[in-house]
Amino acid sequence: MSVILVAALLAAAPLQAVAQDGPRGSDRRPSREQQQQRPERPQMSSAEAQRIAQSRAGDARFVGYRGFQNGSHVFTFERDGRVFNVSVDASR
Repeated sequence: MSVILVAALLAAAPLQAVAQDGPRGSDRRPSREQQQQRPERPQMSSAEAQRIAQSRAGDARFVGYRGFQNGSHVFTFERDGRVFNVSVDASR
């Protein structure tokens, strides 16, 4: 009896998972109207951002790239023993 109960529970488990996923093949992308309301801003490459950061830092020595944080590329520089970051907004 318990074997039949376990088999029935195992057979029902995949059916519940399919029901939770929703219909297969549904399109989750935003509609064209939603895309037009929210235009994307072009993103700047890290290489282009580094050139801008280097020009802002002047004669400072480039130390490294800190990554992409809050929509900006962040670079680290050093001058006269002082370390500082330069952020460049990634939108154009």
